[in-house]
Amino acid sequence: MRKFIILFVSISLFGNVLAQKPIKGERSAEVNLNFQTGAAAISYDLPAELRFRYFLQDNVALRLRLGMNASSSKYAISNPQGTIISEVVSKTGFGFTFAPGIEKHFVGTKKLSPFMGAQIAMSLSGGDRKDISNSGYANPSNNLVIEGDYYHSKSGSKFALNLGGYMGADYYFAEHIYLGAEFGIGLFGMSKTSEGSERYVRLGDSELTGKTLSSSSSRLFGVYSGAVRLGFIF
Repeated sequence: MRKFIILFVSISLFGNVLAQKPIKGERSAEVNLNFQTGAAAISYDLPAELRFRYFLQDNVALRLRLGMNASSSKYAISNPQGTIISEVVSKTGFGFTFAPGIEKHFVGTKKLSPFMGAQIAMSLSGGDRKDISNSGYANPSNNLVIEGDYYHSKSGSKFALNLGGYMGADYYFAEHIYLGAEFGIGLFGMSKTSEGSERYVRLGDSELTGKTLSSSSSRLFGVYSGAVRLGFIF
């Protein structure tokens, strides 16, 4: 972390003369930054989200956020005697987010560009999967680990829609290079998960199959904070 701070301060001092905010016709691209302690001082949040801007005017920009996500986890538990192991593997479906918006930039200072805007975000993801060996339950405990049992499930696909506004600022510490941050207010949001399925064997009996119910939800207000972003103008 100390090395990153020293590098940032050095670039900032060198860029005092060169720092330049965008003008009409220019474009920008951004990635999220994740600050950490320990050996890894900084990491890229990819491919979680990329952002792009196109400046229609010196102070007005179209914006597009593209997000992708998928994850998996695995752990194991044993029966009380420790003779049988159950592995629990969970995988989220591949998800994609598409969020167009528009920004109004204000005068600020030579290197600081405050802005506010609005966006509509749409996301779609495949169903989550869970595969469990030697247990017929979705969340097995030690006394539910039984050799030969199993559990497999897949939830339905998910769709979400969110409408909101946001405000933030970009700091141009070198020519066409900036750090940005923002927070936003969600005005409306809804999500829907379609029907899924499951199959399992418990206590060595015959396989049973079932369906998981579809669900939906909506909300009218919410506040979120965005990550620190590194961007450049081109």
